[in-house]
Amino acid sequence: MSHTMTIAGLQAAYADGELTPASVMENIRQRAGEYAGHNIWIHVLSAQEQAGWLEALADRDPATHPLWGVPFAIKDNIDLAGIPTTAGCPEFAYTPSQSARVVQQLLDAGAIPVGKTNLDQFATGLNGTRSPYGACHNAFDPEYISGGSSSGSAVAVALGLASFSLGTDTAGSGRVPACFNNLVGVKPTRGLLSSRGLVPACRSLDCISLFALDTDDADRVLSCAEGFDQEDAFSRRNVFANSARHYGLRTGPLKMGVLGEEHLKFFGDSDYAAAYRHTLAALADAGVELVPVDYTPFDQAARLLYDGPGWRSVTSPVNPCSPRTPKPSIRWFGVSWHRVRRCKQRHCSRPSTGWRPCASSARRRWRASTACSHPRRDVCSVLPTCSPSRCCTTPNSAITPIS
Repeated sequence: MSHTMTIAGLQAAYADGELTPASVMENIRQRAGEYAGHNIWIHVLSAQEQAGWLEALADRDPATHPLWGVPFAIKDNIDLAGIPTTAGCPEFAYTPSQSARVVQQLLDAGAIPVGKTNLDQFATGLNGTRSPYGACHNAFDPEYISGGSSSGSAVAVALGLASFSLGTDTAGSGRVPACFNNLVGVKPTRGLLSSRGLVPACRSLDCISLFALDTDDADRVLSCAEGFDQEDAFSRRNVFANSARHYGLRTGPLKMGVLGEEHLKFFGDSDYAAAYRHTLAALADAGVELVPVDYTPFDQAARLLYDGPGWRSVTSPVNPCSPRTPKPSIRWFGVSWHRVRRCKQRHCSRPSTGWRPCASSARRRWRASTACSHPRRDVCSVLPTCSPSRCCTTPNSAITPIS
């Protein structure tokens, strides 16, 4: 028998008695082994490690716990209490005593963690191949990259090993692998989701992101994960107009910002160029108004991150895990990483030594003044992420066999 891994489909199967959360988790563990070659996981939770959360479901009403029994994956730079966090670097690993704020909110809503997923080391990469745990492979074709840095989180959902997952997105690490694996990828406004319990890549720009099979699931997870955190200096309260109650209510014509011809770069890939123009034509035929935007300020903002002093001052080798690192500190993504001894603060479970982001890292701040130069648009397009031969219309995990 086959069941959908969407949240609504899975919970319907629970309500009908066709499945139980425990049976789903056991099936996922079995199938995770079948996909071992994809290098999705750094740590898959055992039945014993999951037992506490599964047992807690007995005292929770599915009607008041919107993620009751729903399996989810966690990028391994986000803390889950009692499970090591590596950030893709074994020597950096520590075992947190409490879960990240967002993870805890999902657990409180009834979700069950499947495991910690692979990533480009320290979340610095966009292709999913920069990990000592192996390059993560695309869900549709292992010969293709998964995208990164939230590589394992995307592939886990695309292959039906989780209904949704957590990633991070500082400069595309959530949206890129979502596109490569045909998922819904959500990068919330920075501060909407607490980043407490997240290993930072660039503290002022980091954002926990979501992967889901459809927008309904993404909306449900976002509504459970969001919330102001007074212990997170970058946390912000959501505005009423952006609350979950407004989801799905928008009507009327859609205006989409698109890149002008002078800003398009396909690097000689004619398939990408054709796919992009074909997509725009389809949107126009569907009644979407396409409005060119000046991409220059956005490109300048990206260069502050990628071409800024954080990259230029990196010494070789740049792997913080390497014992051959020639200096006691390096700079990565504008963040200074240096070795420290055990933190003296109470309740801190960090290891005695390891690489830590320096809070005093200098960051160049830049804000594009686009309010006047760019008229109101409902959405902005992005370039295609795969050639037409690799684009799919539905996720390959929409229907996943569960025995």
